[in-house]
Amino acid sequence: MIDIVKEKKIKWGELDTKIQHEGSAIKLPSEPGKMPLKDARDAIDRKMKEEETVVRVFEIIEAYPHDAAVAFMKALKNLCGWASPVPTPGFFGNNPPTFITIKTGLDRDDVVQCPIGSFKIPNVENELTTQISPTKNSMSDPRVRFIMHAQVKHKDRHVLIALASETRRIVEEESIYRGKALELRVTDDGSLNMDDPPSFIDTSMVNEASLLFDEDIMLQIDTNILVPLKHETECRQHGIPPKRGVLLAGPYGTGKSLTAAMVARVCEDNNITFILLNKVQGLRAALEVAVRFGHSVVFAEDVDRIADHRDDNMNDLINVIDGVVSKTSKVMTILTTNFVEKLDPVILRPGRLDAVIALRAPSASTVQRLIRHYAGDLLEQGAKLTKSGEELKGQIPATIRECVERAKLGMIGRRGQTLTDQDILTAALTMKNHLELLNRKVEKQSVADALADSFFKVSQGAHLEDAQATN
Repeated sequence: MIDIVKEKKIKWGELDTKIQHEGSAIKLPSEPGKMPLKDARDAIDRKMKEEETVVRVFEIIEAYPHDAAVAFMKALKNLCGWASPVPTPGFFGNNPPTFITIKTGLDRDDVVQCPIGSFKIPNVENELTTQISPTKNSMSDPRVRFIMHAQVKHKDRHVLIALASETRRIVEEESIYRGKALELRVTDDGSLNMDDPPSFIDTSMVNEASLLFDEDIMLQIDTNILVPLKHETECRQHGIPPKRGVLLAGPYGTGKSLTAAMVARVCEDNNITFILLNKVQGLRAALEVAVRFGHSVVFAEDVDRIADHRDDNMNDLINVIDGVVSKTSKVMTILTTNFVEKLDPVILRPGRLDAVIALRAPSASTVQRLIRHYAGDLLEQGAKLTKSGEELKGQIPATIRECVERAKLGMIGRRGQTLTDQDILTAALTMKNHLELLNRKVEKQSVADALADSFFKVSQGAHLEDAQATN
């Protein structure tokens, strides 16, 4: 500043003189020359006018709106001690402050009341307003953000900036969703449904012991999914990034949804955020949310709905898997499909997906483990299940569980206290015809037969019209 003043001969009245409070004496600048008292008085007058000037503060908190609302409330308490909501003027009079109830966990008491609207903050003359407002960046990317804005005097501006900064810090470090298992709802256009906030998934009834596959499948799941989640540090030491893509492929009922529940439990046990999508179309939006939580998992079922042929949706999915959203993210993406044969081969290329795990119906030995799991204490320790295991091999776990439930009727009928292999075998045989009807293949109608049927229906319609005309 000294060199500029000397070179251009700028007067003190043309400089933006800073005012500092230090010591007990009034100190004035001495460079490039002693500041005259008149110039000092003028500088203070300018600063006083500047501080009284009303400015607009507009801050957007990039976070899930309910998460940001909770963080904002915490920031108010941290920095201001308290903030008093005030009524806002309306056409029919003042509107009272609005409080929204936000779930922060599974328990009934895990709720927080967050005010939305106008606030009076201590030592700030004007009001601050918060709102949850939609902002569309593009037709395909509708977002809802938490916004705080106010018109305040310049001297109070730093309070609001500090409040926004503290809110962002709390969202980053103390998010109500970090390390939890969540389900996100997706709209038809693939965006997150902000009118329906994330719901918390109850993982208390599932654990790794609940997942019963043949040994080779279980080993693949453990190696490609569980190890990176439970041993992140060791994986990094060996150059294995936490960002991974895994596809679970197999017929309906082979355990893909159960795998999701088990992975959710492992995530919560290791302070990793788990996100389940109800529609795979929202994968990109979910990944953008997940990146904010650090180490996380996004689980989306039925990827074949958007990856059966090459189009814009398919290209977008490939870009997501390849890491366009964030190549350095710590997000594991797990996709499922019941119809792997429908997937465009381009998505299956190694390097695009780190692992493709083929799930299948259980073998006889795994069936016996499933029966023991579903029967629990009703099955005697060490009971032989050879016959039922052999009869039910190749059936999906849901069928095996149903057999165990039906077997209880046999136990009750013979006045027994425990289940036997014969009880379960009888239930399996009872279901056999039922299953054959469900699994039977309907013969495809030939083109000739289809045309004949069509002509018959047309002729029948013509005859009906003639009969109605005659009547």
